[in-house]
Amino acid sequence: MPALLYSKRKIRKNMVVTENDINEGNNNTSEVKRFKILIIDDSEKNRGELTEMLKREFDVINASDAKQGIEMINKYGEDIALLLLEVKICGMSGFEVLTYMKHSGITENIPVIMISDEKSESFIRRAYDLGAVDYIGRPFDFQTVYTRVLNTIKLYAKQRRLEKLVARNMVEKEKNNRMLIGVLEQVIEYRNGESGIHVSHIKILTEMLLDKLMQKTDKYNLSWSQRMMIITSSALHDIGKVGIEEKIINKTEKLTEEESNEMKMHTLIGAGMIENLDEYKDEELMQIAYGICRGHHERYDGKGYPDGLKGDDIPIGAQVVALADEYDRLVMGRPNKKSVSHEQAVNMIKDRECGKFNPILVECFLEISDEIKARLQ
Repeated sequence: MPALLYSKRKIRKNMVVTENDINEGNNNTSEVKRFKILIIDDSEKNRGELTEMLKREFDVINASDAKQGIEMINKYGEDIALLLLEVKICGMSGFEVLTYMKHSGITENIPVIMISDEKSESFIRRAYDLGAVDYIGRPFDFQTVYTRVLNTIKLYAKQRRLEKLVARNMVEKEKNNRMLIGVLEQVIEYRNGESGIHVSHIKILTEMLLDKLMQKTDKYNLSWSQRMMIITSSALHDIGKVGIEEKIINKTEKLTEEESNEMKMHTLIGAGMIENLDEYKDEELMQIAYGICRGHHERYDGKGYPDGLKGDDIPIGAQVVALADEYDRLVMGRPNKKSVSHEQAVNMIKDRECGKFNPILVECFLEISDEIKARLQ
């Protein structure tokens, strides 16, 4: 078996340069995938020379001016494996095309090699500053152009493959997290007598609020991964209730002051459970879960518990889950409180009858309240 694996590795070393199979060995030109190369140059002679050099191994498309080139970039997008861009073209210069591409984020996905007979240091430096990956001066020979084109395509193909691998790993990790937390949800539901629908609703509401928040403001600048961790962790917001007596959790009459104080301890118990996971406590997911467990009863004006945090001293994940939790408890009811209608719940939150929430989050909530009603009811 080891010999078989070794043979496969040797074969892979000379495989095609693609996003799935990256050539890490010799340039076996007969096996190179026919990548698409765009040439932007207003000189028919120059375009013809480059096309002649590259057409045997690549699909070459041409643009005779900047406007046509930009149209082709927008048309083919990431199907273009490489752009060969002349600096001196009539109308919009090559530098202006490169500036447009940089500001549009296109150079992150389409590598650009600048070509010119201008070899001054300032020209070359400007090209690199604007996002070009290479600069080839005229005159040049076939082997120079071909080698640098192929090396650039290989590099970007490998980068794209690595990005996909990272994304796949993140999705797989998130799936595993959801499975484990799904088990914990069942434990919480069994122990607390709490409806599993409530936990499901919290995750849905958290996702909807986060999506709207990201559309409305860049204040919190949460990555996709961070949003997913907040949504996943939202299911654990009440995990600390496993440490509260069942007779208090399920009491149908109003809680006494002593019972109410004990119930409030679930925030600290939950946070402590997360904190006690020494091996994982430095993981971002655990830190987010800790903030949600401890902070989902804090209020924006500092009148919540357990720490009396104000404003954005409250982790944004805890702020979102707090609003989601309050809404769902209003419309679902509690052992000692009757449910209210969606419309009543919306007005109570808007009028701060349940404490003050982040004003931006309340705006988000009000703007999607009809969607929330349709989704959950």
